[in-house]
Amino acid sequence: MMASFDSINYSIRPSKSVQRGLVFEGLRRIANEIDVGNAVYVGFGSIWFTDFVQAHKILNIDDMVSIEANDVGFRRATFNRVYRTITVVEGRAKERLPDVLEIDGYSARPWVIWLDYDSALDEEIVEDMQWVVTNAPPNSVVLFTFSATQNAYGKPVNRPERIRALLGDVVPDELSRDECEKETLPTTLARLVSDFLKSEVADAARPGGFIEAFRLPYLDSVAMVTVGGVLPAKGAAAAARALVADNAWRGIVGEIIEAPPMTLREIATLQAELPTVAELTRARIQELGFDLHERQIRSFQQYYKYLPSFAEIVA
Repeated sequence: MMASFDSINYSIRPSKSVQRGLVFEGLRRIANEIDVGNAVYVGFGSIWFTDFVQAHKILNIDDMVSIEANDVGFRRATFNRVYRTITVVEGRAKERLPDVLEIDGYSARPWVIWLDYDSALDEEIVEDMQWVVTNAPPNSVVLFTFSATQNAYGKPVNRPERIRALLGDVVPDELSRDECEKETLPTTLARLVSDFLKSEVADAARPGGFIEAFRLPYLDSVAMVTVGGVLPAKGAAAAARALVADNAWRGIVGEIIEAPPMTLREIATLQAELPTVAELTRARIQELGFDLHERQIRSFQQYYKYLPSFAEIVA
């Protein structure tokens, strides 16, 4: 299997950038409300370490661990690590996460852990989720990203059964084929995986429970889903719950994030029209000299603050 870094630059996908911006905005707010001091960041840095840079700059996290599944990825990640405090380990998450917990002091410090898979939900990912929500230290924040590409879950008629096989009893018997079509599958998976995480934490009897904080389906060339939340210490649960319940919380969205691919000139032109309480119209876009679909205009106006301010030139 080709490693994801051979085909994807995670830094430049617009909807991914929006999702990342929403995640780190949320993480910053969580860190202001509950004690995540001296946290450890755990993830899949690949060769780009984009999220690791954000964790260091925004959350002031120094100690970080990147898990790389194959030997080439491990060597390249080791070469490209952006800070000396990043430890790169080789292996599957299910093999190496227990080792991370055994690093001196890491079991007593909150984790910000983002397992950002590029593959579809499968049994191995589900097992990783179960391990994390059971074993991560108190006041940890956990996030999981996976593909919601329809074909990976079988034919439409078989998808409810496949999802039920993965997630168990949280999947209702009446889950319909319509909820598993191309357009609806990302939001369906986001909802059901969030329910699964809540159920697993309840079974583990964690004192602070699981507080959902992130539910972010998004679409660039493929549909993806990010879900996650807080595993608070018992005394921090009320503060975390109040934060996420606030109307200003943006980590949970009701529709798929689909940021339009745009040139720097287009972005700069539209940004000059914002912010405004009125909705941008397609007629106004055309007056400015180019065009976008209505849904792209809505998405830009909603998420423009999170869009990248750069472009990748492919020769």
